[in-house]
Amino acid sequence: MRRLLILVLFALVLAGAAAVTWQAMGQARLVAQDLTTARALLTRAGGFETGKLKQRLALIDQAEQHTVAAEQRLDRWPLRQLGVLPLVGRDIRVARAVASSATGTTKATRGVVSALQPLQTKAPTGASIHKAADALLNLHGSLEQDLERVRAARPLVTAGTRDRYLEAASSASASANRAGQGLKLAATLYGPPGTARWFLAFQNPAELRGTGGLIGEYGILESTTSGPKLVKVEHYEGLNRRTNEGVPLPKEVAARYERYAIGRDWTAVNIPPDMPTVGRIITELYKQTTGDRIDGVIAADPLAVAEILKVGGPIQAGGIWMDADSVAEETLVRAYIRYEADNNARRRFLGEVARASFESFRRGLASNPIELIRNLGAAARGRHVQAYVADPAGQRIIDSIGLGGSAVAPAAGDYLMPVGVNAGGNKLDAFLRRTVRWRVRLDAEGAAQATAAFTLANDGPASGLPRYIIGPYDSDFRPGQNEQIATLYVAGNYGFTRATLNGKPVGAEAQADFGGLALSQQVGVQAKSTVTLGYELARPAAAERLGDDRLRYRLLLRPQATVRPDQAKITVQAPRGWKFTALPPQARTSKSEATWSGAFDQERELVFELVRG
Repeated sequence: MRRLLILVLFALVLAGAAAVTWQAMGQARLVAQDLTTARALLTRAGGFETGKLKQRLALIDQAEQHTVAAEQRLDRWPLRQLGVLPLVGRDIRVARAVASSATGTTKATRGVVSALQPLQTKAPTGASIHKAADALLNLHGSLEQDLERVRAARPLVTAGTRDRYLEAASSASASANRAGQGLKLAATLYGPPGTARWFLAFQNPAELRGTGGLIGEYGILESTTSGPKLVKVEHYEGLNRRTNEGVPLPKEVAARYERYAIGRDWTAVNIPPDMPTVGRIITELYKQTTGDRIDGVIAADPLAVAEILKVGGPIQAGGIWMDADSVAEETLVRAYIRYEADNNARRRFLGEVARASFESFRRGLASNPIELIRNLGAAARGRHVQAYVADPAGQRIIDSIGLGGSAVAPAAGDYLMPVGVNAGGNKLDAFLRRTVRWRVRLDAEGAAQATAAFTLANDGPASGLPRYIIGPYDSDFRPGQNEQIATLYVAGNYGFTRATLNGKPVGAEAQADFGGLALSQQVGVQAKSTVTLGYELARPAAAERLGDDRLRYRLLLRPQATVRPDQAKITVQAPRGWKFTALPPQARTSKSEATWSGAFDQERELVFELVRG
């Protein structure tokens, strides 16, 4: 905002109104100071560490005084008179729209802070959750109205400043909408007993499946007037014993996945990486198997439990105390060592972990729900928590708050999603490290020649651990061998030209899947060794043309929920005679190449812009 007003004054100087300019400059500086102060006060009021509700509302009152003062200054001489000028007045009209937006945001923030305070200080109820949700959605609505006014204002020299404001306000609006919609969905678990029922899948990423890991234990969550209750925890084999026939797969996945007994075997039910597909299958198969209705599915793994324990505190199971730092190792590795000779005891232990984790969740929900939601949001970004709702409206909410776990390729732009499925029946994926290297060479028309390398490093041992962890379960495998069905998803209109394994040409499976192209090889990675799957591809329109002299290349990176986040190195080579004008954060350029390196720890879109000459 300060830069916006300085640029306005620069425009006034150019207009030659020297006497007016000096007075306008003083007023503009005061406007900038008011809005900067208001923003700082709102930031303090939004943090629960500020103090009691009365103190935080006082900060909001002060912020509103400053935003109103800014509006009043903009509505007085000389800024008001300058604001009606056709050309120079554009930027003052932008400033006026921003100041009005700040006042509206301040008023709506008061409602949010008031509604969230009970959730911070008392056990949640259906009524308090609904009230907070309505306040957040009101903030979202207020921001959207303000955004329309700011978009309608046409700046002369401050377009960049206005665009940054719009970006920040749009992000805040989307966050308020996601939080409000999420709370409305959560409120359904505060009601008459059994009116809402959810399947809770405890996934074990030490034995990978498409959505993250084998579903070992499962539970059923039911609504009660005091909040969700875990009414059952069992091993999936209990469901397998009651499954007499399968459910039909959606036609879009049947051709690729029927061979894995998906829809008939609970061991394989979550092999597809797309949570909406898996959720539909689980919902239908559970009803057929048990006769009971469920409204949705929540899939979580020990890394999500770790985020819960940071708020709800340590848990005890089987005489073992676990906290956020130890729960993953205890459940993914040490449990198989401790109960090597007693598989039933290990299952009882994992059942105790599930129940104790849920009790920690309830403690966190009662004592610090805001922090709990924040931590679960971090887990959701890595897909360690995913959800599905049978009701389409509820599913749209799940998608909007980042819990949907979709594997559907984007309609535009490029796409990378590495997915592994353990085919060896062991628990060696706790020791697996994966890296994806993607090099794409663009031409002036936006076409791409791409090279992909998917590297799997098995850090597990060949001896010294129970057979349940290192195998083998089949005479075709060796101890410590990680047998993987390794798939790399790319955009659907790529042409697959060559596959390699450790640099040598091999055959590979290329199939359309969830709107993308799935490139798969089944490989055995021996203990303490590494393999690299390579692919060469071509695509006619990988980058978007923005006229004859500009290109935009977008790449969506999407994670699988693994014990260790996958690593990525992305290299984009510009056409001859072109240069990069915009890069993703942390990307670097060297001559005609731009490179980004980082973790597949969350879904992210990388955007590279190029210009000719």
